[in-house]
Amino acid sequence: MRRLLLVLLATCSLGAAAADNWKPFPLDQSAYDYSGDKLRQAWPQLTRGFGDYPFPDADWVVSMASSHPQALEKTVAAGTGFTGKPEEAELYAQKLQDVWRLMFRGDFAQAKEQGLALGVGGQIPAMFAQVIYAMFLVPDQSEKHRLLEEVIAYTDEAGELVQADTVAQFGRVYAKARLGEELSVPVVLKRGYTSQIPQELDELLAKQPKQPFALALYGGYEAGVIRKVGKLVGRMTYGVSADKMETYFQRSFRARDDLPIGHYEYANALTYVYGDDEENKVIDHLERAAAITPISAMEALEVAHARKLLSQYQQKLAQH
Repeated sequence: MRRLLLVLLATCSLGAAAADNWKPFPLDQSAYDYSGDKLRQAWPQLTRGFGDYPFPDADWVVSMASSHPQALEKTVAAGTGFTGKPEEAELYAQKLQDVWRLMFRGDFAQAKEQGLALGVGGQIPAMFAQVIYAMFLVPDQSEKHRLLEEVIAYTDEAGELVQADTVAQFGRVYAKARLGEELSVPVVLKRGYTSQIPQELDELLAKQPKQPFALALYGGYEAGVIRKVGKLVGRMTYGVSADKMETYFQRSFRARDDLPIGHYEYANALTYVYGDDEENKVIDHLERAAAITPISAMEALEVAHARKLLSQYQQKLAQH
């Protein structure tokens, strides 16, 4: 009874958090309509950064419920209307797919709210939406950090269930990596991120050795550490190096070369590690990112960010 009460209390607190007054998506959304069968058809391309990620249909819902009793328990406790019966799976799957549609369209606040109402299954696209919103649409750094820390807290609360979903795993380590870039070294060390980030990425890549997002994030992590502590201390203390950074990004590009975030993250990493010595390569990858036609709101924000970085870099070169 006490455990059930805790789950219910946690669900109430998550629902309250979903009422955040988020700003609307600032770009045109008309190209990101995945209503009806469009979502299933586009799913492999929409989720290509995560590798082979299953479509959340009724069969997936039943499989997850039977394979992970704890997930079913939390879903039932959240009052989602799904109790594990196969005949209820189709309706739950439709609601879950609608959350993903909201996320891909850029309706991030609605994706969070409706996702959390579906329990742990809906938490995945809900937190995905929150990460994107925090990274691209929150100008205040403290609020950005709060939202990323909340993502970590949600996934930590899920416990071992996080291991059942690679997007949830990636979301947690991505939030830690982004916080690690902006927090001071003592804070990062106190939180244990320097050991947690590579460990969690290793665990993720053990399951999906060719996941583009995870490989690019690992490369960015290596570069970020070098940026903060230098190549020598980075190698001696944290085991990072420019060579490893390069290897992770090249593996990511071999897996998928059409992800805008991969190219501009590599451009950033080159700057962190080499300064101005690789400016031609930096511009090349920013141009590649900027030239990609986005197929989701997330990619639209990424392409816009790449174009902004490219413009800043070109202006800097023009002044020299």
